[in-house]
Amino acid sequence: MCVHMSQMIETRRDGDYAGMGRTNVTNRGFTIIEMIIVLLLMAIMLGVSGYLFVVGLHAWDSGMTRTGIREDISYAMEKMIRDLKETANGSLRQYSSIIHTIQYDNLSGNTYVLYLYNADDATLDSTYGENLYDLHKADIDGGDAPASGDGVLILRDLVSPDATAPETALTINGNQVTLDVVVQRGDETVRTRTKVRPRNL
Repeated sequence: MCVHMSQMIETRRDGDYAGMGRTNVTNRGFTIIEMIIVLLLMAIMLGVSGYLFVVGLHAWDSGMTRTGIREDISYAMEKMIRDLKETANGSLRQYSSIIHTIQYDNLSGNTYVLYLYNADDATLDSTYGENLYDLHKADIDGGDAPASGDGVLILRDLVSPDATAPETALTINGNQVTLDVVVQRGDETVRTRTKVRPRNL
């Protein structure tokens, strides 16, 4: 009995030492296919993030452009409405041969005209062949019409009155002025329309 027990102990010790030279691998690394899948997923995530960033940047840029246009239109409209409301009685008129112009006298007796200007147009006439125009206000005391480009700039980048809708229009109907202003910058277009009735008419 004692001999048998000691043999078992020696056998167990021999077995323990016999397994010490071997290494059992229980943890495996990534295979090439797994690595490729991970890289593809990361590339997709980066691509989607980049696309969303570009779209957001474009939306931000468009919003800033539209905000700038609205601010410019608001300032120009306020200026024109204030001037037109102070028009002297009986002085509101358009040139017979030039449409989209507003001529008026203020209460001090000075004569002004609002007209559309483009440097490629040699003279003021009824054809608006260019794409964009600037709105000018000119003092025409002592003259029938301003020279093209005279006066101060009120608003820039107005869509031509001869363009397909929406187009800019400055018109008089009786004692009422209609200012239909369409401004285009890049891909952004903003339209504002208002009617002004001078106080003294």
